[in-house]
Amino acid sequence: MVSIIDISDPNSFRSRLRKKRIKYLLGFMEKVINAEKKKEISICDIGGNYFYWSIFPFEKFPGITFNITLVNIEEYKIFKEVVIPNVNFSSLIADACNMNTIKDKQFDIAHSNSVIEHVGNWNRIKMMANEVNRIAKYYFIQTPNYGFPVEPHYVLPFVHWLPRTMQTKVLMKVKHFDFDKATKGFEDNRMLTKKEFWFLFKGSDFIIERFYLFPKSLIAASRIGSGGE
Repeated sequence: MVSIIDISDPNSFRSRLRKKRIKYLLGFMEKVINAEKKKEISICDIGGNYFYWSIFPFEKFPGITFNITLVNIEEYKIFKEVVIPNVNFSSLIADACNMNTIKDKQFDIAHSNSVIEHVGNWNRIKMMANEVNRIAKYYFIQTPNYGFPVEPHYVLPFVHWLPRTMQTKVLMKVKHFDFDKATKGFEDNRMLTKKEFWFLFKGSDFIIERFYLFPKSLIAASRIGSGGE
């Protein structure tokens, strides 16, 4: 199972899907760099980590320095031995729904990958969307699609569409969770529908990532020139 979902494994199914997503991010980054005409681009990666950026082709932007701040609710250690040319990493502890240590439009780009569905209930999800708009000029936000038949966190078909009591039973039976862990399981994964995601990021360019014909993930990207508003 680890080989299927482990993002640190470049050959895993999830890593291969992320490589496809990088192509969208690459095109978005090109537009931002052309619009900003700067030699340094600052990125706030909410819930970010090294593994994600290790597959991004920074070499396509010679002469551009990227300053990436990894924002997490717990300390994320910056390893000095991990070096990507022209990329500087820093770490910040903050709640994605209340990043009050970050100034308005402090960053060029706010980014998150499969994070917004983990922050809590609908009110907290809206708070994170508001913070994304506040802290950066542009944003590139991805989330799994509730309408995709396979639940991505547990890699189980249809389970996220079941009533909560049934979800608990499935996690106990298939994943061998105890009752407490199984009951809590989907409270930490509040997946979004297309309608909900479009509502959160009105005025964005929307991208639907597909697995064969099925809409697997949703992406909201600022319309360049709109400043994310």
